[in-house]
Amino acid sequence: MTYQQKFRIALKEALSDTGLAFIVNVPLNFLLVYLCITVWQVGTFWTSVIMTSIFTVFAITRKTYVRLYFDDRNRKKYGDTQQKI
Repeated sequence: MTYQQKFRIALKEALSDTGLAFIVNVPLNFLLVYLCITVWQVGTFWTSVIMTSIFTVFAITRKTYVRLYFDDRNRKKYGDTQQKI
């Protein structure tokens, strides 16, 4: 596989992950801000801690599943060219 092919695959994965993040994070952001300000009535520090923690968990989970999806897809398309761990 050439560098250009690897670059295109990586770019597709990055764009897909970023697009998925946008779709999930915008409504999640509105919900968390509403909960922190209106329901829980916490200050700016705890709002920041809560949002950062939740977004981190979502990001790690999302990125894991996106990576597994693209890894499986690329193996089917290009064959098993990666070394086994």
